[in-house]
Amino acid sequence: MLDLTPAQQLRYSAQLLLPEVTEAQQRQLLKAKVLIVGLGGLGTVVASYLAGAGVGHLLLADDDRVSVSNLPRQLLYSSAEVGQLKVDCAKARLQAQNPDIVITSLARRLSLPDLLALLPEVNLVLDCTDNTSSRLAINQACYLRQVPLISGAASGWQGQLLALKPWQGQGCYQCLYPDWQDSPSCLNSGILGPMVGAIACQQALMALKLLLQIGDMPFGRLHCFDGLHGQSSQLQLQQDPACPVCTLNSGLAASNQ
Repeated sequence: MLDLTPAQQLRYSAQLLLPEVTEAQQRQLLKAKVLIVGLGGLGTVVASYLAGAGVGHLLLADDDRVSVSNLPRQLLYSSAEVGQLKVDCAKARLQAQNPDIVITSLARRLSLPDLLALLPEVNLVLDCTDNTSSRLAINQACYLRQVPLISGAASGWQGQLLALKPWQGQGCYQCLYPDWQDSPSCLNSGILGPMVGAIACQQALMALKLLLQIGDMPFGRLHCFDGLHGQSSQLQLQQDPACPVCTLNSGLAASNQ
């Protein structure tokens, strides 16, 4: 395996000063491939941190275009880009931030077949979407393909994070919302930019820890954050015996342990 170049050693010098991050781990990060679904307030922050840290290949998926109402919390976009595809704007900004990495833009809403086709080559999926139907499709694909998933959400003053390893049998997103209904969008419920950023930063941190294989990861625990009162809590996710996703894949999960 090739050593880091002098330019790479300089670019990633701050994180390489951490005793937990070796050059070998940084090289592994440069080889990683991560799918980020949704390039709104969560996805733009997550993508920026992962690009900056040197995740070698980012796949960015979103079918939306930049609007003026996005700008207070979706930090990769500018007023001049209103009306343009988010994936194109994000790719250009991230490529300028770190020219060494590969960025693939997917300007469409990913269906379950799309996800199943993409995931065999992916090390991690970041769910940064804003609707439950997409979240459930991502959850199902990750369980079918046995790919780690970190899901983030923020609305109003509330935020949540859920990290899942499908082969650990800790339940899934479908268990959490068996009778799902799409929640109101940020425009309907209101939100402050830093509220989204607080969840996105934690999501990015979890992603980097997982890819670097360092620190503790709260797999199967739902982390809830109340931004108005500055309170947080964690709940252990329980597997639903009737879940059509994770229980049907229990045999596959056991073979991956």
